[in-house]
Amino acid sequence: MLLSILIPCLNEAENLPRLEGELFPVLERLDVSWEVLIVDDGSRDSTPPLLAALRRPGLRVLTHPENRGLGAALRTGLAAAGGDWIVPLDADLTFHPGAIGDLLEAQRRTGADCVCGSPFLGGMPGVPLSRRLPSLLLNAFYRGFFDRRCTAYTPMFRLYRTAALRELALSCDGFEVSTEILVGLLRAGRKVTEIPVPLTVRTAGVSKLRRLRELRNHAALAWRLLTGPG
Repeated sequence: MLLSILIPCLNEAENLPRLEGELFPVLERLDVSWEVLIVDDGSRDSTPPLLAALRRPGLRVLTHPENRGLGAALRTGLAAAGGDWIVPLDADLTFHPGAIGDLLEAQRRTGADCVCGSPFLGGMPGVPLSRRLPSLLLNAFYRGFFDRRCTAYTPMFRLYRTAALRELALSCDGFEVSTEILVGLLRAGRKVTEIPVPLTVRTAGVSKLRRLRELRNHAALAWRLLTGPG
């Protein structure tokens, strides 16, 4: 078994030392083979030279000359991944890589095609209400129209069976791609389960999420999912 870790990265120079120091020790303790693919999505800070200086076995850096968005970065990583299983990971480590082992254990226990790390089950310590409330409402909206057993439609931190992910025709370029993926897997009859994983606050750098833009993107996605075929 080979596990691929996909990390979209945009202007994350301040987080790269922590990413290197906390991700690789976790992976080295796992009982699986692994690779790490970092997709530099058009960074304009010192991220590119810092990534070029990283020398780690199993690490590959993929580059977008211009910023194309989170969804596009995930598709680039998916196309290049060699793993049987894939875990997208936020570069700011708001979901800690220590939970990757928990995702793998849940998959072994349940046989799921997708294991979601849910902050709605695991908590959001330190996350302000101004960030929690829109997320709670958006995920409640998706639960109302799709599978009520799933709590986490928008977070990116999940374990996917690569073959199942590659069967989906993904088109979203923004943060809403995680919702597009989960709904696609549910509609395809894939087995999805969740485990509690805390969401923490960013300790360095600046969030790339823009609320109004993301709400527009989710509105467009929701319309397409609810009115289109499938």
